[in-house]
Amino acid sequence: MQISVIGTGYVGLVTAVLMAELGHRVYGVDIDEKKLAKLKKGRSPIYEPGLEKLLVKNLDRNRLSFSSSYEKAIPSSDVIFVCVGTPPLPDGSYDPKFVFSALESVAKNLKKYAVVVIKSTVPPSIGPSLKKIMDKNTSVSYDLASVPEFLREGSAVRDAFHPDRIVIGASSDKAKTILLKVHEKLPGERIIGDMLSAQLVKYAANAFLATKISFINSLAILADKIGADIDTVVDGFGSDHRIGKSFLQAGLGYGGSCFPKDTHALISYSDSLGYDFSFLKQVDRINDKQIDYFVVKIKNMLGSLKNKTIAILGLAFKAETDDMREARSILLINKLYKLGAKLRVFDPVAMANAKAILKSKQLYFAKNEYDCAKQADVLCLVTEWPQFKKLDFGKIKKHMKKAIIVDGRNFLPKEKLKKMGFSYEGIGRR
Repeated sequence: MQISVIGTGYVGLVTAVLMAELGHRVYGVDIDEKKLAKLKKGRSPIYEPGLEKLLVKNLDRNRLSFSSSYEKAIPSSDVIFVCVGTPPLPDGSYDPKFVFSALESVAKNLKKYAVVVIKSTVPPSIGPSLKKIMDKNTSVSYDLASVPEFLREGSAVRDAFHPDRIVIGASSDKAKTILLKVHEKLPGERIIGDMLSAQLVKYAANAFLATKISFINSLAILADKIGADIDTVVDGFGSDHRIGKSFLQAGLGYGGSCFPKDTHALISYSDSLGYDFSFLKQVDRINDKQIDYFVVKIKNMLGSLKNKTIAILGLAFKAETDDMREARSILLINKLYKLGAKLRVFDPVAMANAKAILKSKQLYFAKNEYDCAKQADVLCLVTEWPQFKKLDFGKIKKHMKKAIIVDGRNFLPKEKLKKMGFSYEGIGRR
């Protein structure tokens, strides 16, 4: 099929590459000419393992091309995926202006029937507004549909090709049949329904995962208070097949482009319907407090933080991505900075993005992990990059002023570090 993907951010670019790899002919459409110039040369503007290789492969096979022209891409398209951003408004709800603008441009350039698929995360009740924009700008027949994405940054390519499920929401059998055909080469359960339900699935998935994270962080604090070990606790109750161990890793809380935004949006959406989603509000409050809890742990190890040198390992919101959106490192650095600490920071991939965000702070951006640890009073693990677990900790110890590690992800080899003479503190770890 001929497919257009509107927006080439994380979701759009992965979707475009996925569809091309499945054998479809794909146009990636974006208004950012600098980004398009990179993409046309086979250079991914985002760090995502495996993505650039597939990008180059499908450009070379002429299955994938990029343009800023709706006039060029839309008329021949059978399916159009809308993957533009929905930034948060002050009340936590989504700003749909980019979705509205994209739909208007799509509608004006339709020349034949197409299925217009909303992949952008939008509130479920937005459907009538989308239909109004389409009907105002085209007389060509079309169907609106929703196929939410469940990609995890850092493993987005793997998730795209090996989904647990494909959720399709549409009102017509014709649209459902076409979308099943588009995705037929992919594994995963097919869940077919209406647009409202499909869009609510996206909210539900991210809000529930955020809930698991806040729950385990609350339990880890309890474990700290009584001297229990959260790793043992997770093994004990997470082994129940009804619960599972995924997203039960105690740490600094959730960040990134999805969990905070989608949680706030679901709270705001519920408020707009007259329902107080107080349970989810508490999930969000717990997450907000987790950085403060971590700072207290550092203070307990050092006393006053004024003029103390603190090394921060990991800046991206999670490993295997350069994304700094809602990264917990930003909140932590801001709090430590206000307490008078001197900060040395390092991330294997996200340094450029971090410098752009944290440029107002007097931080030392280290060359590597060992440079980061030089003369540090404490080393704080913030992002669980696999390479951090394999460091020469003897060398790290020699570089540090004091052999103290506070592990914000319960990721580092606790027993090994203690045997080496480090004072080690995790989150709920005995």
